[in-house]
Amino acid sequence: MDNYAEVLKNISLKKYNTYGIDTKTKYLVMPNSKQDILNVLNYLNNNHIPYYVLGNGSNILLPDNDYNGAIIKLNKLNKIEIKNNILKVEAGVLLPYLNQKLLNLGYVNFYWASSIPGEVGGSIHGNAGAYKHDIFENLISIEIIQNNKIITLNKEDIKYGYRYTNLNNCLILSATFNLVKGDVNTIKEEMKLNLKKRMKTQPLNELTAGSVFKNPDGYSAGKLIEDLGLKGKVIGGAKVSEKHANFIVNFNKAKASDIISLINLIQEKVLKENNINLELEQIIVKW
Repeated sequence: MDNYAEVLKNISLKKYNTYGIDTKTKYLVMPNSKQDILNVLNYLNNNHIPYYVLGNGSNILLPDNDYNGAIIKLNKLNKIEIKNNILKVEAGVLLPYLNQKLLNLGYVNFYWASSIPGEVGGSIHGNAGAYKHDIFENLISIEIIQNNKIITLNKEDIKYGYRYTNLNNCLILSATFNLVKGDVNTIKEEMKLNLKKRMKTQPLNELTAGSVFKNPDGYSAGKLIEDLGLKGKVIGGAKVSEKHANFIVNFNKAKASDIISLINLIQEKVLKENNINLELEQIIVKW
């Protein structure tokens, strides 16, 4: 496996997830290329080593128990190709970096992603979005690994919706998008205003994994939680953000179990008081 990837052993994942959960993995594997990923997967499968593909670690909650397997990081898959207003980008590229590179070339259709701390692959998995835009908007196709082969799925082959896709069991390698030219200066001003608002209303400088719950039809999840007086609610080292009630903050070495307890409490109270089932936007990982 060392021939195909950088391999670290018995590594804490604290800095690899935005909640800062301090769980360990037996192997942290960073393949060098798309072909190397196939070789790594063959090695892991042949040696009966379980694996989990981890993006930038946002929008997920890792478990407290250590992982007796391999965490695969695709951060070395970072190629970006642009030709004839078509973008091909590998899965490990961070959305804010991609947006800035595109803006420098006059393309504006990723401006909404300037503050989303996700990689392309993970963002497609969960159909990331903001400001009434999402990553599927200009998507043409994706490359995935299926049955030990690299295949292409067109956008119309994928089921997707609000913060949802049917790609949970797919390893995404790259994606192709249509690009849109626009008024970069106007977009940059809009981005500044959006960031100023987010800084004022969301705990961007704290350990969170983004919005915890999806907004139910016709409702704001954050307002439902705030109206129940749950802002600042603490369990263990986790608390409901005092800036925005749809964020949970790791403020004091929180365990995943602390965060899950808060999630369960919120869901129970919202169901009891409003008869609304809050659906998780974040993924609770179980090894």
